[in-house]
Amino acid sequence: MSQMPDDARPERRLRLHEVADLGQEAFDQYVQERFTHLVTAAIADAAGLLNPLQRAVLHAPDRLLDLHDALTFAEGNQQVVVERMTYRRDPRTARSTRLLRQVRAAHHRVARHVAEARRAEARWREAAEPLPTDLVTVARSWLARTLPDRFHQLLDEELAQAGLPERPPATDAFDIVERGWADGHLPVERTQGVDHLLAKGPVAFRAVVADDARTQDQRNPALRHPLLQRRWAQALNELTELTLPVARASSSCTLGPLPRGVYDMPEADAYKILNGRRFLCALWQRRGEHARLVHQYSTTVTDRRRSAPAHDPRRRAIETAIDRLVAEHPAAAMHILGGLIPHTGEEGRVELSPDERAALKRRLASEVRTLPAAPRPPETAPPSVPRPPEVALPPAPPTHAALAGPAVR
Repeated sequence: MSQMPDDARPERRLRLHEVADLGQEAFDQYVQERFTHLVTAAIADAAGLLNPLQRAVLHAPDRLLDLHDALTFAEGNQQVVVERMTYRRDPRTARSTRLLRQVRAAHHRVARHVAEARRAEARWREAAEPLPTDLVTVARSWLARTLPDRFHQLLDEELAQAGLPERPPATDAFDIVERGWADGHLPVERTQGVDHLLAKGPVAFRAVVADDARTQDQRNPALRHPLLQRRWAQALNELTELTLPVARASSSCTLGPLPRGVYDMPEADAYKILNGRRFLCALWQRRGEHARLVHQYSTTVTDRRRSAPAHDPRRRAIETAIDRLVAEHPAAAMHILGGLIPHTGEEGRVELSPDERAALKRRLASEVRTLPAAPRPPETAPPSVPRPPEVALPPAPPTHAALAGPAVR
């Protein structure tokens, strides 16, 4: 990370108007140096204090998710500031309340931009490997999902025959990340710090996660390792559940208004609740950061697997396993095919909305499982239909780089 020149480096926490007075180069380096600096700059922007050049730096596409992180923390923290001032009857409460409304509005605006970027990424990935609509291809795919145990047994046999390693289906994103790291698709070093955290028990590990959330500027790099994402998520969820009653929060994702009775409590009791609310905001920021990191890891693994030499042989093994499944269960295959035909257009494409498609798949799967098992005459097996050719990957939208790039802290 670039360092600020000595004459521009702040010796203390800058006020909002002081951040706005920074020169262009100093401002750019200021927001990169620390997460809390980015939070301060985001609040200054929400208050309308930044000039157009500074706003352009803050809202650069490759900083969109970092800015969203900063505003997530800023909104919750500013709400606690207002509650603390209200408890102390501070005369500046009205001004801080106005600033909270500005930060909240800025957070909502940036959240909409993030949602648009994610939709653009989803469209890009759908174009890379669209949901199949060819009638026979859909029927074959649904048969494999309806009889998963037998399909995976056949697939293991085909993979072994092709000399490819067995790969059980991933049950969640954490499986994808962990297996991707083991396969070399995520070249992240396993350090002594990572091994140290892996060896910790649940309570000790949760304490490390809590310390990481409390100190926003001092992130523990070992926690960000692919092998620790599952445990990090679990610890964040546990800490959130433990903190919710202390913080008197409305839900697991919203602070909500502070109960009025808190303002009549002794200071020690009231501040215990206020500190719990501030810690809860820090946990939410870390949960968002963690979710983004898992998304980056899993999409990287998926992209690199698609480009790996074993990808095409693996696809051929899958198609051969489905061929064998069709041959073993012709009645089930024909039942699914027959159920899809009424929803097929003139070009042989299944014309269903996502909800209709899911409902039909569930119904046909349920019906197939009740079909009597009968021996199949060899000549009645439905023909094997090759999978349609792979669709070329289109250029990524401009927002995809902001999503796929590593988080900058």
